[in-house]
Amino acid sequence: MNNQNKTKLAVIYCRVSTEEQAKKGLSLDVQENTCKKELEKEGYSLLKVIKDEGKSGGSLKRPGIQEIIKLVLEKKINAIFSIHSDRIARNVADHLNLRDLLAKNEVELKFVYQPSNDGSPYSTTMDTIMASFNEMQRLITSQKTKGSLYAKASEGYFPASPPPGYINAENPNSNASRLAKRIIMPDPIKAPLILRAFKLYATGNYNVYDLNDLMYQKGLRNKHNGKVAPSRFYGLLKNKFYIGEIKWGKIFVKNGKHTPLIDEALFNQVQLVLASNNQNRCRRRKHSWLLNGFTFCHKHQLRYTAEWHLNKRKAYYHCTNVTGCSRYFEHIELENEIADKFKELEFNPVFVNKVIEKTKAIFFERRENYENKRQSLVNQRTAWEAKRKTAENKLFERILSDEDFTRVRNEINTELGNIAQMLSELENQRETNVDIAQEILLFTKDIYKTFKKASFQLKRHHLGFFWSRFETYDKVIIKSVPSPLFQELLNLKQVAYKLPNFEKLVENNKNNEVIISNVRGD
Repeated sequence: MNNQNKTKLAVIYCRVSTEEQAKKGLSLDVQENTCKKELEKEGYSLLKVIKDEGKSGGSLKRPGIQEIIKLVLEKKINAIFSIHSDRIARNVADHLNLRDLLAKNEVELKFVYQPSNDGSPYSTTMDTIMASFNEMQRLITSQKTKGSLYAKASEGYFPASPPPGYINAENPNSNASRLAKRIIMPDPIKAPLILRAFKLYATGNYNVYDLNDLMYQKGLRNKHNGKVAPSRFYGLLKNKFYIGEIKWGKIFVKNGKHTPLIDEALFNQVQLVLASNNQNRCRRRKHSWLLNGFTFCHKHQLRYTAEWHLNKRKAYYHCTNVTGCSRYFEHIELENEIADKFKELEFNPVFVNKVIEKTKAIFFERRENYENKRQSLVNQRTAWEAKRKTAENKLFERILSDEDFTRVRNEINTELGNIAQMLSELENQRETNVDIAQEILLFTKDIYKTFKKASFQLKRHHLGFFWSRFETYDKVIIKSVPSPLFQELLNLKQVAYKLPNFEKLVENNKNNEVIISNVRGD
């Protein structure tokens, strides 16, 4: 019998989760050495040691267990050694299924710290009871862990892996509470890239795909060092975690303990751009159409699409109804008719004055900040230029060797180059601030003119600011539905229609849900 058993092959299975390893000290090495002694004692030959490190026993979908199942099905082993049944499974159904599989393939499951199942009714019952205890222990641990996570979230600490731009780290405060031992901190590499992504998208000059490509080039990568999936990048731009909010199950904390990467104003601006770009849809198109997502067929309540007719060298918007609809609406004609709707709008003079005062205050504050930063950089440049002059004098006086002068000169030139770049960026920011101020002043004075001279993306932003949708039929605009923001401005009488007939239509429409166009399609 001993000679026969020595020809039998067995594997050793070891598993440990991080939590249990810390609590019990049952390291993988301890499990392996203990099982080796038992294996040799029973006269088996060791085929290999299979380990699952940091894996939960709640599922059999572990690399180690899957490898064992493959060996069992291929008839390559006669036994499996483990220190306890809770290493194999902490789920009753999984334990029973695995036990049946091993029995069918005549593979024994042997435990060091627990009686192994010999197939008798008593032994099988006890094995099932132990499997139930193992599952109960997992459920209790899970309940405690979940409670701790909810408690941590309630205190304002995010209890899981954070989104890109943050990292999990040890709290530098040694006196922190137990829940705050590990906290979320800005990633020194990715955090500036996240901020940059929000700022760029807020300009309205990028779609999600193009911005994702750009940020990938700048170094914003996923955990596999690849490009972030477009859908995930889209979700990133809508994630309120970046302004400090925490959502964890039913827990909501307005101001979490982590540092926000962006302010709420920037986040809201990005949401407006997202809303105006394709009505919150994330798709890459061959052609970009100004009214995509804004125009609908009044008859079929279907979204309009647009396409080029190459033989006519024209583009048309039309209903997507499969059985056909009215005549196609030439895209220039429809876009001009909708642009004309801005002619009828004007802001309340009091509201305009408030906007101008606010814009003026912000602009002057930014201009003062610009002047202070510029003067500081100019002072630094002057100091480095003085150092360069001193180094040149020392070179001619033979105080500095050629090598030392080269080193000092390179250092000074590097610093001067950095200062020049910062001055250039500062100047670009100043020009941007001027452009924004100019755009706001024109917008409050003449909405139509502002819309007509705007860029493609900015036009879509203006459309989304005022309108949710336009319904057309037979080349006539039937309905124009205000956006929630425009609706609120109408309710507060901060914006109105210039023509009396439009004002009357708004008043007659009690909820202001729909503004019915006149016969001209305005």
